[in-house]
Amino acid sequence: MRRIGERAVVIGGSVAGLLAARALTDAYERVTVVERDELAEGMGPRRSVPQGRHAHALLPHGQACLERLLPGSSGELVAAGAAECAVLRQMRFIIGGHELARAETGASSIFASRPFIEGHVRRRVRALPAVEAIDRCDVLGLTTEAGRVAGVRILRRADGSAEETLAADLVVAATGRDARVPAWLEGLGHPRPAEERLAVGVTYASRRLRLPEGALGGDGMVLIGSVPDRPRCLFLFSQEHGSWILSVGGYGPEHRPPAELDAHTAFAATVAPTDVAEAIAAAEPLDEPVIHAFPASLRRRYERLRSFPEGLLVVGDAICSFNPTYGQGMTVAAAQAVALHRCLEEGPRDLARRFFAAAAEPVDHAWTLSTSADLALPAVAGHRTRRMRALNAYMRRLHATAEGDPLVAGAFIAVVGMREPPPALMRPAVARRVLRGPRAPAWREGTHGVRRAELRVDGVHTPLLEAGTPDASEAVVFLHGNPGSGADWEPLLAVAGRRLRAVAWDAPGFGRSDAEGFRQSVPDHAAFVGRALEALGIERAHLVAHDFGGPWGLAWAAGDPDRFASAVLIGTGALPGYRWHALARLWRTRGAGELFMATTTRAGFRALLRRGNPRGLPRAFVDRMYDDFDRGTRRAVLDLYRSVDDVGEAGERLAAALRPLDRPALVLWGRRDPYLPVAHAERQRDAFPSAEVRVLDGSGHWPFADDP
Repeated sequence: MRRIGERAVVIGGSVAGLLAARALTDAYERVTVVERDELAEGMGPRRSVPQGRHAHALLPHGQACLERLLPGSSGELVAAGAAECAVLRQMRFIIGGHELARAETGASSIFASRPFIEGHVRRRVRALPAVEAIDRCDVLGLTTEAGRVAGVRILRRADGSAEETLAADLVVAATGRDARVPAWLEGLGHPRPAEERLAVGVTYASRRLRLPEGALGGDGMVLIGSVPDRPRCLFLFSQEHGSWILSVGGYGPEHRPPAELDAHTAFAATVAPTDVAEAIAAAEPLDEPVIHAFPASLRRRYERLRSFPEGLLVVGDAICSFNPTYGQGMTVAAAQAVALHRCLEEGPRDLARRFFAAAAEPVDHAWTLSTSADLALPAVAGHRTRRMRALNAYMRRLHATAEGDPLVAGAFIAVVGMREPPPALMRPAVARRVLRGPRAPAWREGTHGVRRAELRVDGVHTPLLEAGTPDASEAVVFLHGNPGSGADWEPLLAVAGRRLRAVAWDAPGFGRSDAEGFRQSVPDHAAFVGRALEALGIERAHLVAHDFGGPWGLAWAAGDPDRFASAVLIGTGALPGYRWHALARLWRTRGAGELFMATTTRAGFRALLRRGNPRGLPRAFVDRMYDDFDRGTRRAVLDLYRSVDDVGEAGERLAAALRPLDRPALVLWGRRDPYLPVAHAERQRDAFPSAEVRVLDGSGHWPFADDP
């Protein structure tokens, strides 16, 4: 880039001002940054950045812009202690009430405190030979020559200081939200820029904390957006040196978050999922909550002015100040600095017009996202055009679709991260999926973090699936039924592994286990559960069981109550008074059962599962189950069903043994289960008096597969 001037002055030492200064160093001999605060060498907060103690992040596009302006800066931030997370894969987004599907996006984000990020940017920019900084100094106004801006008038904050003039070929105002630049323009005979304003009335409260090790299972960020009937949001971001920051926000006075520590934790619990709320409650506080109120998003349309003085530009919040809960400010500032550098490469002619047009692109992107999201909330007053209402209806459907569709989730995050423009969400590949609506996820989507191994117990070799902290003595233990395998549980195993160790295996004789000679009976399977837990070093087990996995697991629990912590029973349990369903009676009949097994084809198997789940099951789930339904498994099914003479009487004995324990239990039952009637859901209180019972409308025998 050729030199186009001797000196440029930047008013303001914020991230926007510092990055603008970096862009100017290739075009001007000297760049002077004037800042009213003290520009300390460390990483402390600045008084003029009231939001500096709240959650911040560099969106992927902002990170790319920062790297372009200050090469190597991302690596330096991480090396100095900042957290780096894979976008979507290591982040939990709950938007519009829907948790987005995990996916590989190829992008990453850096998480650190605002003072930490700003401090590193400041150090890099001040180290540039062309840059000088004057701190503790007020800018009183502009100077002009022949109608163009020629410098600034300053007054240092020191006793006995007198007004000085800094001559400049270009002045860049990074003065924040205040209206000094519009007033200066008016004083120079130019019009003020038109303003767009959206009153949001959002308040948020933030504090730093240290979470228990592994509390979020490897996630580096949790973001929960507001929804119409609950205009509250939550941000839990990893920070430098292993700390975290928790910001909670709300729209309007009735949803204003408190500044008192216990009340702040309680407010977070009204928004957060159970595991996140428990992690917050168990965290070590590192400071007290601080409050920041943000009345309105404000945009000044400098790009529409027909008259603007030469020698002056405006950047950062002085152009547009967004609702800070969307985390766009630093990224837009970095994108504006890149746009400024590009405009300077083309020379000084008509610089202001070209720069404001280029800067409007990232501002348009962020403004569209933030204002449309705010106007989706009834708590925010504002004019909603027909186009806006249609857009928000589309976005509601998109969020619901993204819960089970990684492609749609990835497209949405690319736009939110400002790597792609908003119209990318209307591209045919995305729009077709959104208009088709939510679908059941492909079965092995969302299984990041599941590890595969082999379990060997008393001559039985069987596949083992694990997630979460290895070797923990407390674990969630998943027990499949007939004709399933441990693979049934992969998506839920991955989710459970965010909180605790989680394990699943193929029961002897089922799936891909090698269990020659294993006796198929409930007591033998119960004994295998106990020996498997011993082999895995699990001393305290939370059972999650389905179908025959219920009798196996609960029979073990009744015999070893000290190690039994809780139960989630999905269409299973102790079954007092139960009578075999028609298919079970067929399997129990010698000859007829063998004939059924010998003639069952893939098509017939699919038809059978459609009857068991009228809502439908993921194709991959059904095909995997049939692949596991080999000759050995078919024989095991017949032997197992024939080993139980009176299932109702056995259920009564099991319930009587469990009732005195009164362990915590959650009972989930598909209302349309044709094998185990829904009436047995309430009967689980015979075994678990304090059980919570939920009946799932529309689901059949495999609700964890049709409605994960």
